[in-house]
Amino acid sequence: MMRGLQGSVACGIGCLLLALVAPGPAVAAEFPTSLQVVAVAPGYAARPPGDGRWLLYLDGPIDPGATSRIVNLVLQQKIIRAVVYLNSPGGSLVTAMQVGRVFREHGFETRVGARTRDSTRPGPGTCYSACPFVLAGGVRRGLEPGSTIGVHRAANRVQVPDESRFQSVVEAQAVEYLGEMGVSTELAALMAGIPHDRIRELTVDEALRLNLLSQGG
Repeated sequence: MMRGLQGSVACGIGCLLLALVAPGPAVAAEFPTSLQVVAVAPGYAARPPGDGRWLLYLDGPIDPGATSRIVNLVLQQKIIRAVVYLNSPGGSLVTAMQVGRVFREHGFETRVGARTRDSTRPGPGTCYSACPFVLAGGVRRGLEPGSTIGVHRAANRVQVPDESRFQSVVEAQAVEYLGEMGVSTELAALMAGIPHDRIRELTVDEALRLNLLSQGG
């Protein structure tokens, strides 16, 4: 079974702690209440002949059940190649890392972008909070023009007795994951330095330097 799915039952102490929530009601109101997944099969109009990639659109907060829904879709539809478009205000960091590992294991590409009326032509998207950890899972990572990537410090859904220990667990898991994905662990330090009620948007140059975006992506 895929490591991404296994992680949902074997993630240790972090499962009790890591829950990046959406950055605020004004942002969250623009999204559905849980991560919605729309799949567009190959063979759609305007694609080059022989392009067998699926388009997967992920829209909304990254809820704890997202990993199993995505894994089930990939297995049921026998998706071998895909470009995944991300439009999310954040959500569960544990789940974001699980989903990112699933995409990496399947060799999927990831991009920040949102579905439009024409599902073959994505528009600008938002990738905040935990979402960049999903983005990091792509074998190639890019963004549609006008899209934004942003990070901030983790916050638990419930009060924790030891905030410094909580942040230590967050940073340790983030560093391990980013290193595994080939993304600079400097991103974890940057995330830790931004209060949870704020978002620090990354410039394209910063995201390229951190290898969160691929060159030419």
